[in-house]
Amino acid sequence: MYKLLLIVSTLFVIGCQQPKEDKQTTLSPFNEVSNLIDQYAESTLARGNINSLAVAAYRDGETYHNYYGELDTSMANTPNDSTVYEIASITKIFAGSLTARAVLEKKLSLDDDIRKYIGMDYTNLEFEGTPITIKDLVTHTLGLKEKTPPKLAAVIDEISEGYYETRPIEYNMSNLLQELKTVEVSHKPGTYYNYNSVGPELVAYILTQVYNKPYKKLLMDFLKTLEMNNTFLLDNSQKSIENLANGYDEYGELAPKDKNALTGGAFGLLSTLPDLIKLMKFQLESDDPLIKEVTRVLYDDEDDNRMGYLWDGFGIGEKEGFYYSKSGTSGGVQSIVFICPDSNYGQIVIMNNTSEAAFDDWGWLFDKMENDLIEYPKINLISTLKPLFISDISEAKNQYQKLKNQKSYFNDSWSLSKLGYEFLYVEKDVDKAIEIFKFSITENPENPELFYGLGEAYYVKEDYKNAAIYYKKHLALNPDSEKAKKYILKSEAFLN
Repeated sequence: MYKLLLIVSTLFVIGCQQPKEDKQTTLSPFNEVSNLIDQYAESTLARGNINSLAVAAYRDGETYHNYYGELDTSMANTPNDSTVYEIASITKIFAGSLTARAVLEKKLSLDDDIRKYIGMDYTNLEFEGTPITIKDLVTHTLGLKEKTPPKLAAVIDEISEGYYETRPIEYNMSNLLQELKTVEVSHKPGTYYNYNSVGPELVAYILTQVYNKPYKKLLMDFLKTLEMNNTFLLDNSQKSIENLANGYDEYGELAPKDKNALTGGAFGLLSTLPDLIKLMKFQLESDDPLIKEVTRVLYDDEDDNRMGYLWDGFGIGEKEGFYYSKSGTSGGVQSIVFICPDSNYGQIVIMNNTSEAAFDDWGWLFDKMENDLIEYPKINLISTLKPLFISDISEAKNQYQKLKNQKSYFNDSWSLSKLGYEFLYVEKDVDKAIEIFKFSITENPENPELFYGLGEAYYVKEDYKNAAIYYKKHLALNPDSEKAKKYILKSEAFLN
């Protein structure tokens, strides 16, 4: 899952209250988790790499969502329930769901040769007698030598560069169908994963043939059944849309919108956070046979590429069980919908920035939320005490000792270490980081990584004598540690 070992600062104080030893609190566990989500989101924004966030969490029938920051710097325009976002590749899962429905209704079969629907004159759309099938379209396994035909690739590049911001796109499905007659299938379909937009667009087109209806009509009817009334396709000729969030690219510049001149199977949907919550709840609560079908693993390879009907990110966690997800990246907006039916939780995180630093922070926020939702109804002790570690570290350690064994909290052996790294690299308070690492060693003296963390803190402080001492203690517990050997030599070099 999205385990990014990035540490960020926590500046948001939740009421400045110390947790009570007997847990006599008016907050329910879900409300406590919601408060921590606020803390994580505010901490993420404090890094300064993300303008705004929209976040939602679901656990055991309860939902929470909130908005943070400003869509545009210094404009005081915090997003809200009416804010419309580009959801980019999340668009694909709707084409996948409609395909799964068609399979259940026996309108088509996953094993159907796609030429049954687009014309048998595409003699090139096979590899050594093996044709491209519907399954290949929804699992990104078409086997094309180039994942995108050249003319379409050029159009997509021009979209990303903003060329079509004020003009209609001169490319449509007829052009793609014509280009497909010139492509080369270089791998056996169904055996080679190559993420693309051609498959989802083709399967959307095929659905129009199967149902004899425009894809937009099929899509909007499906969205209506989910009561996603504020989700719609961005028309390639539209110049402005009310409440559409601006997105910012890797350079912090305003990003062009991702218009789609084809069927709308691959990207181009706009949605609101409340509508995406409806999608999340549908996946977690509905007994519709569609959900079982659409989340069936159709492709799995040695590189951990697992696909259902255009849902991806499939896996089985030790604690949480089965999960799957879909993320979307437009020029300036990053989003994800994550579903874990075995543990009955889900989460959505949207930001309107796409720089590398923003991606790192977005991933950190996702991981923090995910960890707490997995452990629910237990509450994250270190996160709960974080404001106190900032304001009064002695009292924080006292509270930690009192609360660490209470059943209402969870606290793994790495939590204090992570907190030490937060103070070291985010808070830039090396002395407090050293104190926390020392405290973590008293709590778990057999963990070699804690000694390494303390050595690292001393190294950052340029106290190379103590750095060498604790790197050596780490090495004594972990004799194969090449990183310790390296930094022992570096520390001792400074001392000579």
